[in-house]
Amino acid sequence: MDEKSFAPNHHKNTVQQFVTKKLREAILNGTLKKGDRVVQEEWASKLGVSRMPIREALQQLAVEGLVKIEPHKGAVATPITEEDIEEIYSIRTALESLAVVKSLPYLTDDDKKEIENILIKMESLNIAETNIDEYIHLHDQFHKCLRKRCPWQRVNSMVNRLGILPIATNLLVDHYNETQKDHRLIYEAIVRNSPSELKAAIEYHMLKTKNNIMDSIKKLSQIRQEEKSEN
Repeated sequence: MDEKSFAPNHHKNTVQQFVTKKLREAILNGTLKKGDRVVQEEWASKLGVSRMPIREALQQLAVEGLVKIEPHKGAVATPITEEDIEEIYSIRTALESLAVVKSLPYLTDDDKKEIENILIKMESLNIAETNIDEYIHLHDQFHKCLRKRCPWQRVNSMVNRLGILPIATNLLVDHYNETQKDHRLIYEAIVRNSPSELKAAIEYHMLKTKNNIMDSIKKLSQIRQEEKSEN
């Protein structure tokens, strides 16, 4: 199927969002392999767009860690593997649960109210490509508030440096409702001041997120294989 047939025609989708999505899929499904150059002219022609949204999309994908901008070479694909995801989320689960549980005894009423307000804002969003940046910001603030009172600053610093896998939100739009249920369980454990519940809720949330990301990448690969077999 010609890539141009995917050109956006829905008013809710901007050209850049469309291009970013198609390039992200090409990297994650194996069309673009590790070390492959992402040639702007080639992809502009394939997607039926100008070079400007291609450049903007590559900047976003560089933030997500899916391309690397190299001098004299341009953008080079740097796909994330299942092993990468397993490593990142194993480390993050251990550190995040520790930081949040250590933070719990020191959270003030105002802190808990702030966490609740952020949660309500996330729950009220009708998540889509047009407001995904707003959700990413709220999600980041939610997790930072959970561990803001952690007295073990080295642990907190390591969690902050590790961050949340940048591609996660874009891959997990279809899992938004279940993710919000996870966040609500985390908040309720805080309200009950239960370290054991909180630790379990964080670990469950991280495990499910990791599995959902892996499933999303596998599905993209399967779709690509099916398209290749049809052609």
